[in-house]
Amino acid sequence: MVSESETDSSERFSRYQRQMRLPGFGLVEQGRLFSGAVLILGASFLARSIAICLCQSGVGRIKIASQSLNELSQARQFIGLVEAPDTKISFQLLSDPMMLQIEELTENIDVVVDADSTWQVKLLASDVALRMRKPLIHSHSTSSRCHVYSVVPGRSMCLRCLLTELEMEDYPREEAGSVSSMPALESILAGFQTLEVVKLLSGFGVSQGNELLRIDGLSGELEVLRGLDPSPDCPDCGIPFLIAG
Repeated sequence: MVSESETDSSERFSRYQRQMRLPGFGLVEQGRLFSGAVLILGASFLARSIAICLCQSGVGRIKIASQSLNELSQARQFIGLVEAPDTKISFQLLSDPMMLQIEELTENIDVVVDADSTWQVKLLASDVALRMRKPLIHSHSTSSRCHVYSVVPGRSMCLRCLLTELEMEDYPREEAGSVSSMPALESILAGFQTLEVVKLLSGFGVSQGNELLRIDGLSGELEVLRGLDPSPDCPDCGIPFLIAG
């Protein structure tokens, strides 16, 4: 006789049979997604798209945090329309001091996703994630160009070092909601960021770690920058991990 709990478990896994048909992705990998917890910083179209993809992948817990109450309200309504029986979703308004809030939100999660439009939040997220040894999946888009980068503690340079490497130290200090981008391009970003989260949580595939993917939406050009390893003299991504290792 099959128990009720066994039936519920079977139905739960059956909801994700499409991705479980992938070679190397089975019950163990899906189970890790059920147990996974993700913090998404930002509540814009990009953040909402990532959240929906994570729900449809069966990630267990998602926290969405943003400085914009309006965007949080829109995200709550939008995501509420999606069937997500295996995902618990919570929402948090970010206010100063944001560093402490981001630290508290990061404590019990596995991966941080940077889907915010402001560099203040992006840099704070990088600082906190590295200090707490949590992977950060960063993205940035402006106009028709964007990039995706995974900050994996001990394997990747931090976001501050990345900006120096890319000669972006003079990046614009955008206000929330002021960045121009294309929804189609942000959908591509959401796919890449979600895939990286799924790989890190499940252990399926290889994380991009020290690689940055650049995309030009108008020309269709793709570029991968490799070898973005921790900087030995950096107090964020270098020295602490060299000592720990």
